Amino acid sequence: MSRTDAPRARPFHWMYWLAAVPFFTDIAETGRMPHSAREWITEVVAGALIAALTRGVLRQQRRLAELARSDALTGLRNRLAFDEAIREECARAHRFGSALTLVYIDLDNFKDVNDARGHDCGDRVLRQLADAIVLSVRRHVDRGFRIGGDEFALLLPGVRHPQAAVVLARIRHQVEPMDALWREGPLGVSAGDVQLEPGEQPEQLVARADAAMFASKRVSKTTRGRALPAAQQALQR
Repeated sequence: MSRTDAPRARPFHWMYWLAAVPFFTDIAETGRMPHSAREWITEVVAGALIAALTRGVLRQQRRLAELARSDALTGLRNRLAFDEAIREECARAHRFGSALTLVYIDLDNFKDVNDARGHDCGDRVLRQLADAIVLSVRRHVDRGFRIGGDEFALLLPGVRHPQAAVVLARIRHQVEPMDALWREGPLGVSAGDVQLEPGEQPEQLVARADAAMFASKRVSKTTRGRALPAAQQALQR
């Protein structure tokens, strides 16, 4: 999966028909074909300029649309893209009767790290988690998002709970070697995964995933409390 998971745009072959616009316009206005070499050259150059300018405008529009849906820090897609994608994936899953799993991910103790080590360190660990997500999911099939702060989401089409658990284990395995803050604490990953139910709306799916994530976070806090001394040492390094 690429950072934004955006499919490669197809060339606008139809656009080159715009090159004929001056030619047909001239025929409509004068009722005749161009006669001289100068007229032919003028029509061809004018048509080529129209096609080139149109292509440039369309490319810029696509680029702006992509930027509006990308998270500048991590390169993943952002909340706007998530809101669009979950509606699209839910509709597809309902239409074809296929599975869809939504995973909500939250960083444990991120605020403590950000306060103690600074925003540069906080930004670094967010990018590390994004890297782990990209390395752990199916390219051009699964979608990863940073939906705000230290919260991330995954849309996994065709995936049920057992496979989602494997993806989460892979993410944890990928991120731990990246930094002592992951290996020794206090950083951790709390995640909740839920599968789309028949007739369920995107908003309901999101609410269930959010609740599952917070339930996981409560368990993580209890478990990590036993390793607090080691985590504090890692935080102070």
